[in-house]
Amino acid sequence: MKQVKIVIFDFDGVILDSENSHFIAFNESLKILNINISEKEYYSKYISYDDRGVITNVISDRKISASNGEIDMIIKNKNDYFESRLIDNSKLFPGVKELIIKLSKNFILSIGSGANRSEIIRTLKNNNIYNYFDTVVSADEVNNPKPNPETYNRVLDSLNSEFNIDEIVVIEDSPGGIQSAKSAGLKCIGITNTFDIEALHKADIVFSNYEDILKYLISQ
Repeated sequence: MKQVKIVIFDFDGVILDSENSHFIAFNESLKILNINISEKEYYSKYISYDDRGVITNVISDRKISASNGEIDMIIKNKNDYFESRLIDNSKLFPGVKELIIKLSKNFILSIGSGANRSEIIRTLKNNNIYNYFDTVVSADEVNNPKPNPETYNRVLDSLNSEFNIDEIVVIEDSPGGIQSAKSAGLKCIGITNTFDIEALHKADIVFSNYEDILKYLISQ
């Protein structure tokens, strides 16, 4: 790998340990349609999508009719439930704050995520790591969320520096996120926070902790 200058983080599942909280919030919001997603279903089929992607795909898979207005309401209810009851109970992954602080001394840091901007900014500020990131691209800024590459393409467009594509690496926790990064032409590090190493086989390299990611990036 060419010497890395820019590191792009996914958010849920990489910075914030929140995937189970999102799973709970989705099921809470889908009660209005008498839908319940199993944990296996969520992690195998829906985890890489943004909120709209999860809701619309679940409804489609269940062959249930719902208007755009109903879908908008379900998404709003999911977001309200997550932000009012769950987000502040979700913690940063052990070691990720130290990784961010140490990498910021030598790398440009960004975020490319399917989470809502308000959730990302709130978490970064609450944990005193907001100022370490050069740019944040969230679900609010894209038309085609992960696994589509638009999220990472928009991060590249927003970077205020000259770079070669080989000087950038993404950190992802899911197969869909890795697909998004690779489709944008980016190198990708997998972290086994959510899936095991076999599920992340399309990443360029996979680690189980942030200390090893730090050592790897510093050695490049």
